Amino acid sequence: MRTKVTLQIKQRLPEHFESLSEVYEALPFEPMFAPPYPFSKLVVNTGAQTEGHTDPKDDGLCVVIPFGEWEGGELCLYQPGLVLELQPGDVVAFPSDRIAHFNLEISGRRGSLVMATDKDNRGWMENKNHWGHAIH
Repeated sequence: MRTKVTLQIKQRLPEHFESLSEVYEALPFEPMFAPPYPFSKLVVNTGAQTEGHTDPKDDGLCVVIPFGEWEGGELCLYQPGLVLELQPGDVVAFPSDRIAHFNLEISGRRGSLVMATDKDNRGWMENKNHWGHAIH
């Protein structure tokens, strides 16, 4: 399945796309089946306000797409010093394992779709997480 986000990642961040799609395609999914392709996970957050953190288990790139009607809730990326006033449907990609991020206080109803790939998925790619002997 090719989504607009998939095509944008492939076009604008080809090195990340290649690395992520390599992991995704090694997983036991039907090829190109899941909507977050080339990412292996899709999280739906509602009303999330977070303290500053990194996601050390994410494999580099993370995509955030907010939805709802809200005020505030800016996405702050600490190391580059960015405060992003995202609107519904905006798409932002950043390396969530290396850049600390958080949201400011939100008024209203805000959710976000978050797509990422776990670093642990590379273990499946390399040795089927030591389960290769049991896969028929």
